[in-house]
Amino acid sequence: MAFEKFITPKRGGAGKYDTPHVIISRSYIVINEKASEQIGDAFNYVVLHFDKETHSIGFWFWKERVLDSYSLCKKNQRYRNCFLINGRAFSKRYEIFKLIDQIGKNAFPLVQDGNNKDFYIAILKK
Repeated sequence: MAFEKFITPKRGGAGKYDTPHVIISRSYIVINEKASEQIGDAFNYVVLHFDKETHSIGFWFWKERVLDSYSLCKKNQRYRNCFLINGRAFSKRYEIFKLIDQIGKNAFPLVQDGNNKDFYIAILKK
């Protein structure tokens, strides 16, 4: 009997984008390494917003806990230097998973708002 070694296929994940991106999974909202470098290490919390007309997610970053904020889990292993947000309740409330299924992708560019340097926007579109 000859065994063949299984070689894990390369996966994209949060590190495959050279520009700031948000990756939405069933468990987490991942802010990739490029975006986390742009945002900086000073922030520990984020308040999530949703615009139903433009299908946009707003991320308002805070140094201290504020009402309705999520903790930023800072990962620097598998996901390199990414931020993880346990946004499952947010995603369910605004049917983000249904939107992602319609669009056919789960990664979206993250851009800084021109009016507020601590506010970033990801528009959920193709």
